Amino acid sequence: MRLRPRLLTGLITLLPLLVTLYFLGWVYTYSGSYIQAFLRLLNLEVPQALAPFLPFVGLLLAVALIYLVGTLAENYLGRRLLASLERSLLLFPIVRDIYKAVQQIAHTLFGHQEVKFSRAAVIEYPRRGLYTLCFVVQPVGNRLPPLPEGYTAVLVPTSPVPASGMVVLVPSEEVIPLDISVEEALKYVVSAGFLLPEKGQGALTSLPRKAERPS
Repeated sequence: MRLRPRLLTGLITLLPLLVTLYFLGWVYTYSGSYIQAFLRLLNLEVPQALAPFLPFVGLLLAVALIYLVGTLAENYLGRRLLASLERSLLLFPIVRDIYKAVQQIAHTLFGHQEVKFSRAAVIEYPRRGLYTLCFVVQPVGNRLPPLPEGYTAVLVPTSPVPASGMVVLVPSEEVIPLDISVEEALKYVVSAGFLLPEKGQGALTSLPRKAERPS
């Protein structure tokens, strides 16, 4: 019975949209009252004719706040300030776990990766006949003696936080490139395999068979 897998697929597909709509709805609903309360502290009163437009002002202010935080994060003083705030949040056990998980997922989906993966691929892992998605980091060459040439460093990601995976050195001829972008592969990993790339790539049985190594 496919009821449970379909429910999970629908939930994962709708969750980003619902979270986005909830956030926008929350800002739209409550920002007007917050702005009015702030203006009352300044002994200012909003004309009744302008009151219906306050939620839109709140949305614009939310966008401006996000832009301001992004600007702060790009300069030294801003990074120090945000780092201090982050250290304060990490003092609380439950808050720390939630914050770090959301931070890693956000960096994976939207951030600038410190390591620029060249492409997505699969390797035969953890045993023959099973394939695992990976990201190609770079060929090793002869920079890890006594390991011979002909090996490639790949990152085998874990769901839902790809960066917590492990680096594996694989013979270059055993790395099978995939015809999908790195971003599509990241979405696949973060969604635990539910969000497949839009363009079908065929079954794993269509992968070319490798020649057996001489013993």
